[in-house]
Amino acid sequence: MEAQSRLAAAKITRGASNSVTNAASEPASGSPEVKNKESSAPVELSVFSWMFEGADAPDSVIYKQLQDKLNIRIKPITASWNDWEEKLNVMIASGEMPDVFISYGIDRPVQYRQWIKEGMVLPISDYADQYPNIKHSLANFEVLAKTTGDKQYALPIFNEAGSGKDAVSGHNILIRKDWLDKLNLQVPKTIDDFYAVAKAFSENDPDGNGKRDTYGYTSSSGGVWWQYPIFNAFDTSTERWEKKDGQWTPEVISDETKDAVTFLNGMYKEKILDPEFMLNTDDKKIEKFVTGKVGMIIHNANATFYNDIFDKFKKAAPEADPKSIFTWIGTLKGKSGNQRMDGFNNFWCETSINAGISEEKQKKALELLDYLLSDEGQNLMLNGVEGVHYKKEGEKIVPLMSAEQKSKDKAFNLKALVSWNTDYLPENTPNKEEIVALSKSTGDYAVPNALAYLNISEDALDPSIPNQLNDYVNEEIVKLIVNSQDVNADFAKFKENWLSKGGTKVIEETNKEAVAEGR
Repeated sequence: MEAQSRLAAAKITRGASNSVTNAASEPASGSPEVKNKESSAPVELSVFSWMFEGADAPDSVIYKQLQDKLNIRIKPITASWNDWEEKLNVMIASGEMPDVFISYGIDRPVQYRQWIKEGMVLPISDYADQYPNIKHSLANFEVLAKTTGDKQYALPIFNEAGSGKDAVSGHNILIRKDWLDKLNLQVPKTIDDFYAVAKAFSENDPDGNGKRDTYGYTSSSGGVWWQYPIFNAFDTSTERWEKKDGQWTPEVISDETKDAVTFLNGMYKEKILDPEFMLNTDDKKIEKFVTGKVGMIIHNANATFYNDIFDKFKKAAPEADPKSIFTWIGTLKGKSGNQRMDGFNNFWCETSINAGISEEKQKKALELLDYLLSDEGQNLMLNGVEGVHYKKEGEKIVPLMSAEQKSKDKAFNLKALVSWNTDYLPENTPNKEEIVALSKSTGDYAVPNALAYLNISEDALDPSIPNQLNDYVNEEIVKLIVNSQDVNADFAKFKENWLSKGGTKVIEETNKEAVAEGR
């Protein structure tokens, strides 16, 4: 779920045809920008992802363009979202690794480093000088090379291509505007406002049915992860570290985290926080929001999710404009007056090339990635073919078919080998103006994780220890919110246990490696 949520959109800054990398448009000799004139049969490349079904449809003009340009034929291998990672692992274990494939890459460090150790994935950075767009893209993620012997064995897949941002955020707090209007309230700007509005939504009968049967705020399952914008308002988190007096310390055991837990514990006791906040699925959370059971939710904030909720409100109340029913809060000002929104690295998942395939196939795989990163490749993947998918009026691109019509051609999903393009919205996107503003209200405040992908060796620290601590945090923070009658005393015990369960060792090794890497 966390990984899904990282697909969210943020600041929309690019024009329709800008390159993913903003690299020079002229390629090096032999790269795919030079029209392939070989007379040989197309080279077949097996490509794996959960979203590539039908990518080689014979009637796809996108596929024909790629074949004409690169002399390749795509053989898609796909799986459902629920089992794609399992299917990939089974293929690899049985010696059937695809030629090109998406994986979580460095976000599964033990597995990823094992692939590298066994020579299973191509060191893409070794070939970067021959492929300028790949080289330019990899340069954005040099920190990742430090974790794998200063080489890059996968191409990170941009979230916001070409934005130049280190961190992105695609989440927001959505709020019932009609309830605000009924109770004569304003959109919250601070964490104190958030509490006051949530309390009013719970106690002042915003749905007008004469009963106290609404809650101010809810979230959904996944540990305490979905609570991060609330923790951020207390200038803390359950995952990140802060540097004090030259030493890195985990925010999860800080006084600020205790304050955030106290805040949520109070909301729970006062029946302002939905008691099912940890049981809701994402669908249930949205259902409660749309049907008037809760007034605020934290959720993904890209075009797909915004328009999905918009359409649900339209169906629930056909006579009303959904924009009059719900809106968004953005990044709350915290107790210190700052606005903090923890962002995520500007990529999600990575694309690897099988090191065991022929040199010819490796070359074609590199050409494909380099082309998809180019201006021409991005224009093809985002807009399609001129005269078929769009027309030009001066410099403006005017779509000739709806997003729904385009979505039927799965060949467009090949762009996800290099970029999700979550900051790109076609001109005919419904509610585009609102979505841009929604995305900016959190995306503009996104801050990167200063210790992301710190490369602590397995010899120095057993990888199971951080995983066990993470599980402990998720379990105990929820207990503190729901059950604690004395947060000060219970949090002190939590901190003591965290340190004794390996936290002290994690702090020691984190600081050693941070010094070594100049963090």
